Amino acid sequence: MTNQTCAGNTPCTFALEAIAANSVNYYERLADRDGLPYFNVFWTDPAEAAHDWPDFGDVTARQLQGAIMLRHMTGCEAATEKVWYRKLLSYIDPSDGLLYRPETGFSRREADWGDNALTLYALITAYIDKGDPKLRETILKMTEGLLMRVRAGSLPEAWGRGFIIKPLMTCVRVLQCDTALELAKMLIHKVFAEDWTFTPDNTFRQGGHMHSNLRTLVGAADYALYTSDPVLYSRVDALYRYARSEATAFGFIPEVVGRKGDVVACETCALMDYAGLGITLANSGHPEYWGDMERLVRNHLVESQVGDIAWLRSGNSREDTEQFTWRDIGPRLKGAYAGWSSPNHILACKETLHWGGPELRGKARAIQNCCGGSGVHALFIIWKNAASFENDCLSVHMHIDKKLPQAEIRCFQPWQGLLRIHLNKPCSVRARIPDFIPSTEARASVNSVDTAGQVWGNYLDFGHGDAGDILEMRYPLPVTTEEISVGNPGYRWYHYRVTWKGDTVLKMEPVSNDYATGYSEFEKADVPVYYGRDGPSPLYQRGHMLLDAEPKLTSLHLDDTPLNFWRLQG
Repeated sequence: MTNQTCAGNTPCTFALEAIAANSVNYYERLADRDGLPYFNVFWTDPAEAAHDWPDFGDVTARQLQGAIMLRHMTGCEAATEKVWYRKLLSYIDPSDGLLYRPETGFSRREADWGDNALTLYALITAYIDKGDPKLRETILKMTEGLLMRVRAGSLPEAWGRGFIIKPLMTCVRVLQCDTALELAKMLIHKVFAEDWTFTPDNTFRQGGHMHSNLRTLVGAADYALYTSDPVLYSRVDALYRYARSEATAFGFIPEVVGRKGDVVACETCALMDYAGLGITLANSGHPEYWGDMERLVRNHLVESQVGDIAWLRSGNSREDTEQFTWRDIGPRLKGAYAGWSSPNHILACKETLHWGGPELRGKARAIQNCCGGSGVHALFIIWKNAASFENDCLSVHMHIDKKLPQAEIRCFQPWQGLLRIHLNKPCSVRARIPDFIPSTEARASVNSVDTAGQVWGNYLDFGHGDAGDILEMRYPLPVTTEEISVGNPGYRWYHYRVTWKGDTVLKMEPVSNDYATGYSEFEKADVPVYYGRDGPSPLYQRGHMLLDAEPKLTSLHLDDTPLNFWRLQG
């Protein structure tokens, strides 16, 4: 969680680099002595982290990809990054090119589709970073192994068939891999013509997993753009709009569509793919979605980062085992991301684990660490695409601090309604007008001299600027309130009064939500729930932002990375 204040509680500008850098602590510390990350963190007394079968492929791949993105965002390298890279490669069987979980006390040897989808995506990211020809061969061998499996009739489960499409399409674009394109085409057909993961009227099936469905759509958007398929692209857009209708304006989106109980929670993995889909569409014909993405990152995405760990009691009296650790769990968890947040707490409920061995089952789940890599990944998507430079035109899509070779961009929300652009080279400039004001209220100036500017759609065009020019857009920051509700049809709904200042949520006030328990269909019983005032790590503690201030400029890292899987050409 973030309050957008620097050391000493000084107001500061909104820079995603600073938020991402918080995760270095978590990446380096919440791993065992060999560097293997832990999937589970349990709310026991004392708190404990435990290895589980996702650790070898799923979690390690997500953490590696997140660590590479973090380094490109901040210049900070987590000490575990190289360890995770070596580990992933060590689990790959050269005979078929696939990653296999090892046989351990908590996992059995198998090549899981989800593990391989995430590993393929992480390795392509590493290849762009490293340019290693041996890694290229490893990636191509993996795509061949996956295609051979499908030809042999071994498909992933229906819910996961679209999960690998985005990694495959990234392989197509980066490596010109025909094998990956052939497999992506087969899976697109399965998902959209046979499985009916999505309904004919472009909604999600009841019980649909938001992360899996959104990841499928991120891949489908990529495929549609690459193959120039307007019908598929139109369906993806309609399904994005459905997902948006299930979300709040501040970015809370349910982990599961229509749970059969009183629990509704938001998974950071879903926020990552919500960002990936929204940014892809905004870059390719739908600039009206930039505002959705800015509200997401300013609010529920950054609030989902673990900061307050007072609710988890840590202990140091027990030695680590092969599977468990109890040492300083709370401090090691700082910089992780929520697995199941409510709109106003880092954890929505106290549900227990229902898989794995008896040493894991029945323990209350605090955090699932698939979300740790996904949180940084989501920040990177938005950071990379907040502004772009193309054809001698600088486009500022989101009012977020950004440093490009061509310009330094500073935004003073929520302290002031001010966007400032300092040009380093001559170019034309345009900036998106915030959604919360009419275009007539955006005032432009160049070197402190007012200028009319031209409004084109939802952008203000400054025209041509010279190196050294300072361009500004000023606008009012209205303080507004709205009443929102989250819940599952036929079950309890939870109500909130939300206070906004511009695009930033300042307060999240529960309205008559003081239920101690709610029904969980997973537990088949009532469980503690946290939608009222009481609960672990309250979110949106931002009342101090109501006052206008002169914020300190946060340090920025130059964006010169080629990593961008969401700004695509047909």
